[in-house]
Amino acid sequence: MDTQSPLRNIETVSPNIRMARLSNCAIALLEHAEKSGGLGLTPGRALKRVHVDWAAETFDWPGYTSDELYRVNKVLNEEDVFPLWVIHQLLLDTRHARHFKRQLRPTKIGRLLIGNPSRAFNEIVPRFLFDIDHAAMGRGRSEIPGELSDYLDMLNLAADDWISVKDLTVQLRGPSPNQWDYRPSSLYVNVLRPLVWAGLMLETEDSAEERHVQKSSLWHEALSLPSDSMRVHGAQPN
Repeated sequence: MDTQSPLRNIETVSPNIRMARLSNCAIALLEHAEKSGGLGLTPGRALKRVHVDWAAETFDWPGYTSDELYRVNKVLNEEDVFPLWVIHQLLLDTRHARHFKRQLRPTKIGRLLIGNPSRAFNEIVPRFLFDIDHAAMGRGRSEIPGELSDYLDMLNLAADDWISVKDLTVQLRGPSPNQWDYRPSSLYVNVLRPLVWAGLMLETEDSAEERHVQKSSLWHEALSLPSDSMRVHGAQPN
């Protein structure tokens, strides 16, 4: 891991690691591929529908559960289960999995993640948070000033308790200069959703602007930030 990363290595299996949905689901996919002798791919190199159905059922990802998806789809393709698509690409990028003979298979380092959620978090989450273009995963105007890492100290001081994405946006970036404020949606896509997927934040199930977020118990275990000293001494954000 980059020595400049604000993420600490989690050395032991903490009870809080269960919140790390992204890396835990990556483990589940790797284990499923290992036990199955590889997962079949379509000609377009997406997972075949039988494995997509398995993932929707097994991941049980809020917003992408099997029940929710089948309300609006007759069949499920990989791109319909958006977290599965992200995890598939991420495992290829981190070389924890590879495509071989029209199958997705774990690599040697990928097999080391099976049964080891702390290692999976340490090896997958930093790449997901800090190397992926999250704006490309949004719809419409979703860019933000700076990088995700630039927002961590501000969130450390502002999100101890539940706060709406709209109010958080105003607190972090000031009042909107326009009648239509796209910034809450952009903040959610680029910063908050990745942190929720990583298990570092919690969220309510509302629209992107109206939902509320809060730091999870994994936040302080996994992150080391300059603003931690301000919290210890009771300082408040400006």
